Amino acid sequence: MKKVSIYRPTTVDEAMQILTEHGTKAAVYAGGTDLLIRLKNRLEQAPSFLVDIKKIDHLRYIKEDAQGGVEIGAATKIAELAESKLLAQKYPMLVEAVNKISSPELRNASTIAGDLLQEVWCQYLRGGYSCWRNGGYLCYGAIGDNSYYHSAMGGRLCYAVYPGDAATALIPYDARAKLATPQGEKELLIEQLVPGDMQVDGKIQSHVVRSNEILTSVVIPPPRPGFKASFEKLRPRGVWDFAMASCAMGFHLNGKTIDDARVVFGGISGKPYRETAVEAFLKGKTLSDDLGEQAVAIALANAAPLKYNATKIDMAKGLLASGIARLSA
Repeated sequence: MKKVSIYRPTTVDEAMQILTEHGTKAAVYAGGTDLLIRLKNRLEQAPSFLVDIKKIDHLRYIKEDAQGGVEIGAATKIAELAESKLLAQKYPMLVEAVNKISSPELRNASTIAGDLLQEVWCQYLRGGYSCWRNGGYLCYGAIGDNSYYHSAMGGRLCYAVYPGDAATALIPYDARAKLATPQGEKELLIEQLVPGDMQVDGKIQSHVVRSNEILTSVVIPPPRPGFKASFEKLRPRGVWDFAMASCAMGFHLNGKTIDDARVVFGGISGKPYRETAVEAFLKGKTLSDDLGEQAVAIALANAAPLKYNATKIDMAKGLLASGIARLSA
């Protein structure tokens, strides 16, 4: 494994100071399920300094806030979200989604911040190819085997799909992330946190967190009356595998009328893909059995599949139809 130095700060400010000192050569370490694999594979973009935040107080919790929403500490384990009675009561779709993340063993180790900020899982990156993310000048997924891990909605430098499930499920709830930065705390919508491939501090990543910033918590607004949500995911195996396609939906209903809608696809793009055209179509419609077929007809019109992954679009449209059918029942 790549040799590293480990720091164990006891405060967020101390952690940020260490991250600032080492820049992009350092990374936050909590669950480590993604980070350790990058180190074992000796990837170019793997860090040389780990900042272990597990000893920092007040980063591992699930609590109701004063407004009736819920705040989740960044170091909270995925398994703790999956088992939370508070989340099951207020946001059952989120609990359904996190129960489909990886395997029970990895859910016991992985954190919510780690799932949101994890690196892509392209076989070329993980195999040490000299791609854009690994110090090279080419996306091998765009020209090679792109049947599983690569975007069917186009791309820029990197065509690997964003792999996380938590962000896809949080966006319909209008959830936000809190970041500690040297300039003070800032908040971003989850949709803004993971906008897809971009250069941050000289490296390509799927999120906007800078090398000296730390995601400290996720805040979910109080559930609104008449809100219904669903999460659907297709993967080759029942556990472990990332989504070939997933779909999270949230409807605000007035009786059977859809007053507002969120439709977010996972597994098909370099970011959780919010399908605003379908959302606009659904607003004002009556929830019914045939609404899914109508929505599918206009969904993902901007799809740009690569040579081997057009089936991802078919899967995503099927999940859209089945999700609407679930909410109509």
